[in-house]
Amino acid sequence: MTEQSAKIVNICRPKILMQAARMCAKGYKRETMLPRMLGASSSMVLELLKDRESELEQERKARAGTYSAQMHVEVLSALMAECKKAA
Repeated sequence: MTEQSAKIVNICRPKILMQAARMCAKGYKRETMLPRMLGASSSMVLELLKDRESELEQERKARAGTYSAQMHVEVLSALMAECKKAA
């Protein structure tokens, strides 16, 4: 496991959010999910996903009306799957 992967595995988020992301990661399909989350596929997928997850976490903590739990789960599951792929 790379250092970057280890940091993502040890991410501290609410238990229910992480459980949902783990379940979603099992059905992760890079070809369809990445373009929806990031706008396009990129060579810097992990960095872009980490940035997007960080934005979503800030929205969640601020209880922003723009926060989407569904998108947060999808981004976390993509992070998990991409880290597993990179390892």
